[in-house]
Amino acid sequence: MNHQRSTLIRALLALAIAGSGTHALAQTANAWPTKPVKIIMPSLPAGSPDRVTRMVAEKLAIRWGQPVTVEYKPGATTVIGTDFVARSPADGYTLLSTFTSLVQAPALLPKVPWDPERDFTPIVQFIRSEVVLLVRSDSPYKSITEFIQGAKTAKASGAPLNYASFGNASSFHIYGETLKRGAGIDLTHIPYKGESASIVDLMGGQVVSSFNSIGTAMPHIKSGRVRALALVGAVRSKVLPEVPTFGEAGVAKMDTSGWFGMLAPAGTPRSIVDKIAADSAQILALPEVMEALRGQGLEPTGLGPDAFARFLREDLMRWRTLIQEVGVKADS
Repeated sequence: MNHQRSTLIRALLALAIAGSGTHALAQTANAWPTKPVKIIMPSLPAGSPDRVTRMVAEKLAIRWGQPVTVEYKPGATTVIGTDFVARSPADGYTLLSTFTSLVQAPALLPKVPWDPERDFTPIVQFIRSEVVLLVRSDSPYKSITEFIQGAKTAKASGAPLNYASFGNASSFHIYGETLKRGAGIDLTHIPYKGESASIVDLMGGQVVSSFNSIGTAMPHIKSGRVRALALVGAVRSKVLPEVPTFGEAGVAKMDTSGWFGMLAPAGTPRSIVDKIAADSAQILALPEVMEALRGQGLEPTGLGPDAFARFLREDLMRWRTLIQEVGVKADS
């Protein structure tokens, strides 16, 4: 009898402890945040990732009744800012807003101090980005087919065409090297410190072509100063439906598009992660937000923690394979 009674008491205690734990988790989600939240960006301000992050942060601050600030910690192919968040407390008050470099850096650099899967908890994917290859509007190349043929002719004459990107080992650099490999052409890479600088020099005639996000390119496409020859992606853009994909021109492996998203340090309570994800997804689904993003060639996705985690695992493998094939390396 005593044995049965002690067994019953232990069972009741276990249930009480489990119940209190569940209650505590619920309280954590309901109470959070009780102080300002920092979103770290591992890149310079003024680009598309910054614009999207600030848009979401401003609306989260209103929902949460707490300041949500965006801080910049650029450098070392986004390693510095990313490592800062990986080492931060897993309490939801320091978050990482990043982009495709998170899964590219491990393949580009000899060593990074963090692991994209082990050291982070995915929260929400904000958007998928669209990128185009541009030439000046007075360029003799009216299509990607003509550009490829022109590159072959230029190579034979000993003066290869060139293309600009927003930096060595950037996504746009990888796209350029993939185009060279896929089309069997030679192109000289001209790296810049940011998209704005590269498109200015394209319009000024300092470079022949440039890879740019649709968000950066759109004002200049509309003004008639540049022409989009082809889109990186599996399907045509809803914003520029007249522009063919590289795949339509027979250039393989130019369908790995970029993304922006938010992550937290590994170990952040799931209740907090779910709250941030749900609130962010609701913001991304607002008609005015969707219209603003699509006008920049950015397609809102709102992938939640589990779906975003699966996407990151697959994207890590895609970029690792592509980077190894084209042989791109970071400066360091």
